[in-house]
Amino acid sequence: MIEQMGAAERIRPRPEHRRSPVSRLSGTVFLALFMIGIAEGAVGYLRRSPVIERHVAGTNAITIHVVLGIAAAVTVISIQAWRWRRPSLRAHSPWAAPFSADALARLRRIIRFDRGLSLTNLSRVTATMPLVLLLAYAPFRLGAQVVGGIDPNATVNAWGGPDYLGALLAHWLDGIVGFYVAAFLLSRLLLRTEGERP
Repeated sequence: MIEQMGAAERIRPRPEHRRSPVSRLSGTVFLALFMIGIAEGAVGYLRRSPVIERHVAGTNAITIHVVLGIAAAVTVISIQAWRWRRPSLRAHSPWAAPFSADALARLRRIIRFDRGLSLTNLSRVTATMPLVLLLAYAPFRLGAQVVGGIDPNATVNAWGGPDYLGALLAHWLDGIVGFYVAAFLLSRLLLRTEGERP
């Protein structure tokens, strides 16, 4: 009997780690912010000045963004290589984590003061709010650049300018990097849900 139980234990499949599905609410909010940004950029374009500003040398920060782009690429590759060596982590994408239902549940816990109203928890909420605002601003800013960047005056002295594509790439790089840096810092502050891996 004991031998049969031992055999059954050996052949019993190990439970897989629970995937963290994307939250529909989070996805909807981020998409809405992106679309609002596009609308804001369109309004700015319609109000553009007919007078084209002169380009000022040194205002486009091309070198800085090349370095930032390389650093971002190396970081992504390193994280992916680290995850690939650990099969247990492959089901949990760090790139989808900010949009997950778990992330939203953790945010709700901290806003509701699930661990009670204390100075520590109040400080945690205070530190969380600017990061949440930065997460919300990123898709808005990305959207605004799509149409707003068509205005030559919006790119002539902008980072990545003076052309549209360069300014678009520079602003999207800044926005995406800032988004994930804020998401990482936020993940260190938020309370964990039950059963979530540390």
